[in-house]
Amino acid sequence: MVQAAGTDLWNGFRGRVAEWFGRGDAVRESRELERLDRSASELSTAGQDEVERLRVRHEAVWQSRIETLLEDLDGVERDQAVAELSKLMAQARP
Repeated sequence: MVQAAGTDLWNGFRGRVAEWFGRGDAVRESRELERLDRSASELSTAGQDEVERLRVRHEAVWQSRIETLLEDLDGVERDQAVAELSKLMAQARP
């Protein structure tokens, strides 16, 4: 996700990621959009010496958020969420 921030893919991708996190909850989806936008903004405004450090930090944050969401799902829901996330990540590759 973090690598897609600031690319041509970002606008459509961020919406699909927010939907994935929202799991049908519009309020949660909106909050995720805000979080994604904050991550992208921090990365795009960082100086060259700071970008890599921020990228690593944001990757860790988003990985943790994904793991937490998956841990909270039951087996079938988790399997479905993993399949959806894999598809999303494949679409984000340039």
